[in-house]
Amino acid sequence: MKFWVTVYGLLAASFLLLIHEWGLLPTGNLRVAMLDVGQGDAILITTPGSQQVLVDGGPDSSVLERLGKEMPFGDRRIELLILSHTDADHVTGLVEVLRRYAVGKVLMTGVARDTAVYNAFLDAVRENGAQVIIADANHDLDLGAGALLDILSPRESLFGREVKEPNNASIVAKLTWKDHEVLLTGDIEEKVEEALIKDGTDLQADVLKVPHHGSTTSSSEAFLLAVDPDVALISVGRGNHYGHPRPEILARYAALGIPVRRTDEEGKVEVVLE
Repeated sequence: MKFWVTVYGLLAASFLLLIHEWGLLPTGNLRVAMLDVGQGDAILITTPGSQQVLVDGGPDSSVLERLGKEMPFGDRRIELLILSHTDADHVTGLVEVLRRYAVGKVLMTGVARDTAVYNAFLDAVRENGAQVIIADANHDLDLGAGALLDILSPRESLFGREVKEPNNASIVAKLTWKDHEVLLTGDIEEKVEEALIKDGTDLQADVLKVPHHGSTTSSSEAFLLAVDPDVALISVGRGNHYGHPRPEILARYAALGIPVRRTDEEGKVEVVLE
């Protein structure tokens, strides 16, 4: 009897694994999965050409477990890894990702910042052997199958420079495919939002990654009107001591008729663009 119970259990487990893997097969769509990594950011983008792009890694190694659920079994390659900026809640998880996955390219600003976790990240990049690309608003990244990553900020190279405001040194990029657009914002604050608007940058996007976890420092009304998204995604930890997302910011999104989805309420938040 125990033998058949074991057999049935193995068959059931195999069937569930098969269903899981079937759901991860290439679909030809653009998939944006904001992973639940607590108070930090980690976004896995799967392009129509099946390239995997990881934007930030969250505040700890929990991103590894999340990737294990999102990527096909045995897939240990990430085509592009993006570090939006050097704060610990964005860079920490990337250290272990670089140690455990083969990474094709790393997009970063290359700012100078002497923190233990950022230094560990730089060491991990070197050990991984990934090609390093310094963010340049004059050069887009072709992700294949018609997907393009347009870097909007910083407007000039920050390589080797010390910055007083790490949040405002975040990479801002727009991912485009067909008539779809996804705006990635890191932790930029109103200062950068205003500069982008003043420069006449085309910010309109279907999907907005809410800047700075819904802090009062970001998501100005002018910025939200310029983006005019169909949905806004917030990566935020449950019961975090910052009070993110702030009620007044959520009220601003609501007043403008912008639906908000949050990792503290849903866990992983996913958008599939066809």
